[in-house]
Amino acid sequence: MIRNALLLAALVAAAPALAGDDPPGKPAEFKAETRDCLQTRSILQAQAAPDGKWYARLRDGRWWRNTMECPTLQPRRALVHSSPIGSQCRGDIVQVIDFNLGGVNFGGCGLGSWERVAGPPPKPPKNTKSED
Repeated sequence: MIRNALLLAALVAAAPALAGDDPPGKPAEFKAETRDCLQTRSILQAQAAPDGKWYARLRDGRWWRNTMECPTLQPRRALVHSSPIGSQCRGDIVQVIDFNLGGVNFGGCGLGSWERVAGPPPKPPKNTKSED
């Protein structure tokens, strides 16, 4: 009985520390989450963003960002991935291809971990030329 009381006291003391796991400034319903793999068949949409990261929206509406460092990844370029297990996992090598340039291959990059995000970053505003 004393052991149960000590366990309960430890859990109560740890609760405030556990409650702070979410990133600051995120909505209460957003939970910080990372994964090593995403199932390819679950990905509904994927895109490169101006921040140089790869974003994927799953069929359930959740967005994930890959933490890889890939200097040749830019908007309007695609990642080509092949997997015998049907997942995109940390450490997998992907090819950066620009199909707008006829399929030019910009080399390979290794995928990082996947982290849940609210969505891709907003597109930067287009430069408008002002006439003086």
